[in-house]
Amino acid sequence: MNAHFQREEYPRGSVPIGAYARFDHLEVGARAKTLLLAFDLVEKNWLDTQGKTDPLFSDAPSISDNAWKIWNQQGLQSTHNPFESMPVYRLELEIPATRGFFGQPPFQTTQPTFTLRSNVGELESKWFVLDISPVQGPDTEPARLYPGLFADPVTVYVKGTMPTGKKGEALSSIFSLAHLPSLSTAQLESELSGLDSDLLAVYDVGQGNANALLSTKKYGAPGVPTLYYDLGAGVYRNRRTTPKSLVFCFTEKPTILLSHWDADHWAGAYASMIKGAYPALSRKWIAPLQNVGPVHIAFAHDVLKNGGKFFTYADKNIGSTALNNARQARFTLGDGPDRNCSGIVLVVEEPNHTTARSWLLTGDCDYVHFVTHLVPLPPVAMVVPHHGADLDPATPVPKPPSDITYKRLAYSFGHDNRHGQTNVRHPTVKGVSLHNGADWDHQYWDLLKPGETAPGGDVLATCEHSPGAFRGGVLIGWDASPAVAKAPCQGRKCTTSLTQS
Repeated sequence: MNAHFQREEYPRGSVPIGAYARFDHLEVGARAKTLLLAFDLVEKNWLDTQGKTDPLFSDAPSISDNAWKIWNQQGLQSTHNPFESMPVYRLELEIPATRGFFGQPPFQTTQPTFTLRSNVGELESKWFVLDISPVQGPDTEPARLYPGLFADPVTVYVKGTMPTGKKGEALSSIFSLAHLPSLSTAQLESELSGLDSDLLAVYDVGQGNANALLSTKKYGAPGVPTLYYDLGAGVYRNRRTTPKSLVFCFTEKPTILLSHWDADHWAGAYASMIKGAYPALSRKWIAPLQNVGPVHIAFAHDVLKNGGKFFTYADKNIGSTALNNARQARFTLGDGPDRNCSGIVLVVEEPNHTTARSWLLTGDCDYVHFVTHLVPLPPVAMVVPHHGADLDPATPVPKPPSDITYKRLAYSFGHDNRHGQTNVRHPTVKGVSLHNGADWDHQYWDLLKPGETAPGGDVLATCEHSPGAFRGGVLIGWDASPAVAKAPCQGRKCTTSLTQS
């Protein structure tokens, strides 16, 4: 396992003097005055040294690509992880919105937050070369460096430039998901076919997202997972939002369908340890083919090294497959320009119910980027995109059926989650207000201060900011609130309590 992923033990206080960095994430502060930029880093000296002897890390993309083909043909995935010893980091930089960074021009922040997505999508393909020091120097600016997913940050000072076009191309070739096997729409349909979907779980994982379809056949209610949609946890600046004990149920060996590559949607794989092992790493993972950085690639190969499987999905088609009990699952990729809004969206439907209905799982994808082509049946359950973040003000928020009383809108977020000094905290006023205006009753939430109490009405949340209780996971049915229990497999091996319905 790469040391970056260990929850308790990780490289402490280590600061690289140089790094290659890929842009990962953007958070926009109040009134777009401050930007928080996050980057995935690999230590420059380590990678340059590897490139001299290992063709997998060659500066020549043709050599690197060919080496990866040979590596796959030889079936080395479960015996050798070439990224296991790779020093990787997360770096967060905060700047005024009027400034550029590392040779880049300033963002156009005069428009609302959602309009920045095209800029973010373009940056997700770019690399930078960073000089890093523990002390301030000429032309440097302060940043936070995280040596691990769950580690405390180290204050460093950085300055950066763009690499040559040749070097950028080489880095993109080395750290590419294209080296992993892919699935077609028909193959993903086959993977989901015949699953039970008796109940829906939305787990309390802190500032992250993890959901599951549950079967009640063998073990009774509340059942065991047949499919995970995301397996996240709070990481980096929100690491303390993750419950101390977070062990997911793998009784039925469910596949994990990853909505997109943000770490708070897959880091639960490392928060869950049983007898020194990480059961999620031995499972099958399916994720969208997106631009990623060194940390993500190291994670995917960690799965392969632990006997799991990893597939990418890139088809633009809408998939549809039959589930048990006359239900169906349909899925698509969002058509947005950035990672959040180009992920896999999943809808589980009951088309033959007296009132046709669905459960809608969104990841971080804004409705505007999938609703008009997926056209989900009216949802009786929906997991709010991006933990309740700002959405396009014209987004078509799906409304529940008008002739039913049981409906559940779930918010997954962590207590007092923060995004640097930008004052961004989920859920946001704009995100909540849009859903409240689409016939989802938020009853007790003050729409100007959402997340401060238990919401009531149609809404359930995995946490609250004040008094900050971990409220526990959410259990959702098709027609009425199901009985809750401590764990989805009766507590035999897991700790993911489902305490709300």
